[in-house]
Amino acid sequence: MGVSQKAIVSREEIFKLIPQRAPFVFVDCYYGEVDGAYVTGFTPVAGTLFTEPVEGVCCAHRGANEELSVCLTEPGVIENMAQSAAVVKGYQFVSRGESIPVGFIGAVSKFEITEFPVAGEEIRTHIRNLGEFGDISLIEAVLFCGQRRAASAELKIFLQKVV
Repeated sequence: MGVSQKAIVSREEIFKLIPQRAPFVFVDCYYGEVDGAYVTGFTPVAGTLFTEPVEGVCCAHRGANEELSVCLTEPGVIENMAQSAAVVKGYQFVSRGESIPVGFIGAVSKFEITEFPVAGEEIRTHIRNLGEFGDISLIEAVLFCGQRRAASAELKIFLQKVV
């Protein structure tokens, strides 16, 4: 993947880029851009919002098994993708010296999950901008557990610019 191991935005600074606050934060850090993708990191914590015991394919347990693992579920994966896109957009606006607009998910399409991220292990989410039309962005989000692609989706995001 070729992504920096050192975050350029840490957890404390993430709060400057997104409006969410605990317990509804699904991005820990921002690693920057590599090959046209912007990369965020997140380590789910057992017992928090959108984590639950899951039987089957989890990132830490490659392949189906009988053991239950505490994993980030589908709503948490989608929220991680949306917040990752928000961090990227927020970072871009701040870098230009502009105010960060509020964003809203307009649609999620092509959602696919092959592995559930297990609590306690960092996931990396790659964000690519597929296109923009006015205040609407089409984003591709791909979530990785280690080197394995675990989930992907396209998100349509609307920005409400500050007037």
